Amino acid sequence: MGRISVDSMGGKLENRPENQGMIANVISGISIIKRNKMWCSLIVVALVISILQSNQVAAANRFPQMSAGIEACNESQFQTVLHAAKMPAEARAVWLDAGFIQWPSKASTGQFKLYYSATAQVVAQVGERVRDADGVLSLKVFDAAVPAPVATRFSYLADGVVLQLAKPDAMRVAELLRQQLILVQENADGVVLASTHLQIAGVVDDVFDAATTASDLGVTVAARATKFRLWAPTAQQVYVCSFDTGSGKAAAVEPMLRDPASGIWTLVKPHNLSGKYYQYLLDVVVNGVGVIRNRVTDPYSVSLTTDSKRSYIASLDDVRLRPDGWDAVTAPAPLKSQTDMVVYELHVRDFSINDPTVSASHRGKYAAFTETNSNGMRHLQALAASGLTDIHLLPIFDFATVPEKDCLTPVIHGTASDTTQQAVIVANAAKDCFNWGYDPYHYNAPEGSYATDPANGATRITELRQMVMAYIVRDCVSVWTSFITMPQQRVRKRNPFSIKLSPAIITV
Repeated sequence: MGRISVDSMGGKLENRPENQGMIANVISGISIIKRNKMWCSLIVVALVISILQSNQVAAANRFPQMSAGIEACNESQFQTVLHAAKMPAEARAVWLDAGFIQWPSKASTGQFKLYYSATAQVVAQVGERVRDADGVLSLKVFDAAVPAPVATRFSYLADGVVLQLAKPDAMRVAELLRQQLILVQENADGVVLASTHLQIAGVVDDVFDAATTASDLGVTVAARATKFRLWAPTAQQVYVCSFDTGSGKAAAVEPMLRDPASGIWTLVKPHNLSGKYYQYLLDVVVNGVGVIRNRVTDPYSVSLTTDSKRSYIASLDDVRLRPDGWDAVTAPAPLKSQTDMVVYELHVRDFSINDPTVSASHRGKYAAFTETNSNGMRHLQALAASGLTDIHLLPIFDFATVPEKDCLTPVIHGTASDTTQQAVIVANAAKDCFNWGYDPYHYNAPEGSYATDPANGATRITELRQMVMAYIVRDCVSVWTSFITMPQQRVRKRNPFSIKLSPAIITV
């Protein structure tokens, strides 16, 4: 029968044995009442929900630790170990694609097996038999050449045994990748000769290739719905923690639904949640640690709270995020050639942090650029009059290091000939207000230390837009930045600010 698409819910249903009866009921129900479209739709929705609930129950049986209460959203620590692993984290074998595994520098003697455990309990000690596995796959030594694209990608690997999965087992790889996996070389009596975890980038790329067409990862806000989409193909379960404010306790925790073809998890809530906040809970196996529950922000966040603790729910098309005059801004006329560009590179904080003509609360911030009579802005105006065409901003995406509240500027002392200056810098590095910004944490969100209120997810968006408007309207120069698109290996999403920030902005 293949797969059934549930486009309105942003995911797909697995055609698994436990779904067959309900799927048959859906088809027969449609055939009986197809002339009454309203009732047909209602019955299909009800049966689809029943199937989804069945899938959740089946997943619970495979991953018994999956249930998460709302208290998990409010824990002080971001990580909880649900099941501790009994094996170290070393991973010497490489899973090339769904069909082949290579173990560099390993001879083909003995027999090879792949053991798995949903709770990361496998123990494979040399000289003993494997114990505490949920199951095992037997692998065949493959003496021929692997497919050419695979050989090219992994040409850097040292020679070693290549192992092949049986075709029925290769069909199970998407589920196996969500569990602890231990590759074992055994003798004829089943005693372990060697064991290792696997490096899985290659097989993840192969099995979840459908994710490359995804274009709506992150949060999508509509008039009456909010959709969350996250690519987490190896997760056992993912939840959305939603918060009414940036600092209060969670209002709800809800499980997401997984598309087995892409590894993308989806949750659709029937409300416009603009202005609220969220985090994800992910249950996932970590080699050498076990099954852990991580509470994380969204890698596709468009804004966050202070120090990137929570992601902000927003559509960049929301009129509330547009400064006055935003829609009337037009880009400067394009130059005939790039060689005509005259570029000024600028660091947002450095531009105004020591400028006494800027309001104290705006120094080092996006808002400093709105004070058009400051020394810095008058200097830019003079440069524009002399031929300046473009301003290149150093990174303005969310930094990993700068504290967005209560950072400090260390007082440097000592001479250049001793180590005192460097010692002061190192001692204060974690608290320093300054950073070049080449340590991105969230590629698609503005840096919060440049906002006057980093706790409010809307502020950094509107103030960044006001800054760009100040350049274009006052100085008639184009603005571009090292604010780059997230370089994902599997899923690419356009940087929202590259198309929403200003008609003039260019990302590099």
